[in-house]
Amino acid sequence: MVDWKKIDEINPYVRMMRLKKAASLIGKWRDIDNVFTYIAAGSGDFIVDGIRYSLHTGNVIIMPPYKTHLIISNGSEPLVQYIMHFDYFEKSERVLLEHKDVLDEEERKIEVSEQEQLLGQNVTIAEIPDFERNDIMRDYLCLMREFEDKKHGRGIMLKSGCINILVKTLRACRTPQESQVDKDAKKTKSWIHIEKTIEYLHNCAILPDNDTIASDIGVSPNYLTKVFQEYLGMSLHKYILNIKIEKAQQILLAGNANVTETAEKCGFSSIHVFSKTFRNIVGISPSEFLNQNVSREQLEVNMRNCLNINREETV
Repeated sequence: MVDWKKIDEINPYVRMMRLKKAASLIGKWRDIDNVFTYIAAGSGDFIVDGIRYSLHTGNVIIMPPYKTHLIISNGSEPLVQYIMHFDYFEKSERVLLEHKDVLDEEERKIEVSEQEQLLGQNVTIAEIPDFERNDIMRDYLCLMREFEDKKHGRGIMLKSGCINILVKTLRACRTPQESQVDKDAKKTKSWIHIEKTIEYLHNCAILPDNDTIASDIGVSPNYLTKVFQEYLGMSLHKYILNIKIEKAQQILLAGNANVTETAEKCGFSSIHVFSKTFRNIVGISPSEFLNQNVSREQLEVNMRNCLNINREETV
């Protein structure tokens, strides 16, 4: 339940805003602040503390600080996320903190007050009604413009805009239903092995084979493959391929390597194997991905046009 008396007292600080579009996405994050994510398009599984939340267009998930979470996009449509990192209360000692996707142990030393766990230690899920979704997207894009433009009065505009978005979201919050939460994916011994494997893989410069991974984690290859399939809905081999393709997309978008060089950097034996794997996961070839990719700036312009938002409009 939302404690509206506490919500009435918030004085938020917006640390980071970003749009993220991915034809395929798989990754692990832990952030220093509260994270608001609106699913503008597509669908994906957000796995938090071993519990799966299957989210789709119109859903919002709000996570408290230091919640380790795994995101796996699914379906043929790219996953588009509107993401806002924020504190419920502006504190001088936390304003100095820079946004960072936290994956190392040292970051845990940063103290988080009880005030920043305003909604408790669990995630909050909301289903934005159809008739309000354009409003949420418009409000977010206008707020992001304020965040980026850095005009006079930016601070108060960010506070009011953040409050507006949070209130609209919390009015629509719900308790996830049994069909949307995989309660079998708790932090059992099996899930702990999955977490160790994911951490291990994301710290590897060159991804090893299944046998090496299982040996280093301390379990058998068959067991590790079985639990990945059971809890994440994909084999360990497919998970590794997704990591490689995610890395390939980042390299291609950076513009520092051609398709052949990208295939080599990501550990594929040939350009043919790379292209086939890329198409199977992303749905298009690497070359088509480069041609069809929509940058963050282009995505923002497209959304503004769709919502009839002119650049001259003021909040």
